[in-house]
Amino acid sequence: MYNTFFYIIIPYLCLAVFITGTVYGITRGRLAISAPATGFFEKRKLSWGITAWHYAIVIILTGHLLGFLFPKAVMNILSGYKIMFAVEALAFGLGLAAFLGTIILLFRRITEKTVSKNSNFADYFILIILLIQVILGLSTAANYRWGINWYVSHMSGYLKSLITFAPDVSYAAGMPGVVTAHIVTGFLILAVLPFTRLMHLVFVPVGYFFRKPQQIIFHK
Repeated sequence: MYNTFFYIIIPYLCLAVFITGTVYGITRGRLAISAPATGFFEKRKLSWGITAWHYAIVIILTGHLLGFLFPKAVMNILSGYKIMFAVEALAFGLGLAAFLGTIILLFRRITEKTVSKNSNFADYFILIILLIQVILGLSTAANYRWGINWYVSHMSGYLKSLITFAPDVSYAAGMPGVVTAHIVTGFLILAVLPFTRLMHLVFVPVGYFFRKPQQIIFHK
């Protein structure tokens, strides 16, 4: 029942909320597909926080995606001890950068009055849940070595079983509690994404290639 609840029921509920929220947002024109321009209020902390967070999280997510799509190739590349150790050290460093970036962004949103005034509940909630997710990822990396190997050999199979609607929790059997929490939190982030301004991460990478050039005109 434990595995069924955390590895089947919660993921499918979150995916259903994500799809429903996205469709509702698109049809109602309420989907926040652009990031708020809070850089007008405060730039220094934003620059430090957003740079650390964006670069770190994009590389980490790319690594997760490669492990999911090409598990055998990744396993072959990481078969050597030295390369595995180097990749795990790099991933941990990126996790620390994501942690620092999230802390800066949350601190800025709380302490800068103009930014705080233009923030809503979703802006704070998504930063807090992202911070929890990063901490869970770092805890996994610090306490359980060769987490990348686990992910590639077990979790990629589990995620594929979810996508094909043939969930197989045997891949996740025996996973430590912190790993389960990391996975569940990832699905919760997916569920709340359509209701936050972070949804621009889904649209912006594609939209940038097709949108018309924009010009910002300041009026005194």
